[in-house]
Amino acid sequence: MTRFKIWCSVALLLALLVIGGAIISNPATASNNPPPPKHPVGKIFHSTFHLSQTYVDGIPAISVHSSPGSTLRNPSTPAFSENDVVAFLNKYGFYAGPLVQGAHLKIVFFQFVTAKQASDLMQGESVGRPDNYLVCYVKVRGPFLLTNVSMFRLPNGQSQSTAEFGDMVFDGHTGNDLVWGV
Repeated sequence: MTRFKIWCSVALLLALLVIGGAIISNPATASNNPPPPKHPVGKIFHSTFHLSQTYVDGIPAISVHSSPGSTLRNPSTPAFSENDVVAFLNKYGFYAGPLVQGAHLKIVFFQFVTAKQASDLMQGESVGRPDNYLVCYVKVRGPFLLTNVSMFRLPNGQSQSTAEFGDMVFDGHTGNDLVWGV
């Protein structure tokens, strides 16, 4: 009697699988929703320039002196100054980690440049903005303890624990931190 129950259970399971497969694969039950439209590669669609439609905002960092939208009308006008960057770094430090004991943070290079120029200064690292977009590139000197950086192991098996220099790029209009690295 036990074999009979097993064979009946197997037959019932197979019947359910066949019926379920027929229902799922039935074209009459398929959705009529069309796929989303494809946009041509390399084109940005907008009626008025809204950065958030295309790019991530970055991390809020520097308080700007004017409303962020007002500097977008004049793309070459920054919304903050070097003093604001200095105040930010004095308050929060460099993101990679704290300074080595006895060291003092120094801004080696500060300049409002295009995103393309900032990318070139960082050996091709993208800043996530159009090439002609205004950003603030800052190079700082530590040395820094790399407590917030995951480093690759060196060939000898050790990992790098400090870095002499670091880079930061801020959005020139919003003051948001776009990218940083060592």
